[in-house]
Amino acid sequence: MNPNLSILKDHGVPESNIVKLITTHPRALVLIPERFRETVEIVKEVGFNPVTPNFILAVRVVAGLIKLNWERKIELYKSLGWSGDEILSAFQVQPMCMSSLEKEIKRVVSFFVDELGWKPSAISKYPDILLLSIDKRIVPRCSVVRLLMSEGLVKKDLSILSVLKSNENSFYEKFVSKFQKRVPEVLKAYEGKMEFWWEKEGQSYNS
Repeated sequence: MNPNLSILKDHGVPESNIVKLITTHPRALVLIPERFRETVEIVKEVGFNPVTPNFILAVRVVAGLIKLNWERKIELYKSLGWSGDEILSAFQVQPMCMSSLEKEIKRVVSFFVDELGWKPSAISKYPDILLLSIDKRIVPRCSVVRLLMSEGLVKKDLSILSVLKSNENSFYEKFVSKFQKRVPEVLKAYEGKMEFWWEKEGQSYNS
């Protein structure tokens, strides 16, 4: 571990961030020094600043991926419509997007493209979306919003990002309990029990 700690220090990583890596993901530091140095160089080449917390997070992600898996993730995102620059930009914003399971990445991107009308490039600007559960958060919340829109109770230009990022209590109070008496089905939508699926009406949800 000591040689790898020295590598981080040599690249200007603050001691506080090194301690964070030791306490949260020590397995990244037990790579052989050559492999660890290669990992750090990759993270720097992508554009991460060694003094930022995201640098350590990116090191953790890349260290957990063998080269083949890293390349597979790159090809996966390209197959979903992202350019090379968009992939790297998304990684810089949210390094954990490269750790998400391939099948979950496909499901999330397909949902936003096919059902919400987003362009793949738009999704790359908000990679945090890829860390959300499609079954427990994305689909239920979008179902609630879709239902309320159909009833004219929320604006059609509502930002779906703000809906997805809000905490559970805030979302429930604002979109479920507030309208439950007027639209009883809203609770079923929230619980993922609605029978209907998404219907094209010519509109797409705003980012």
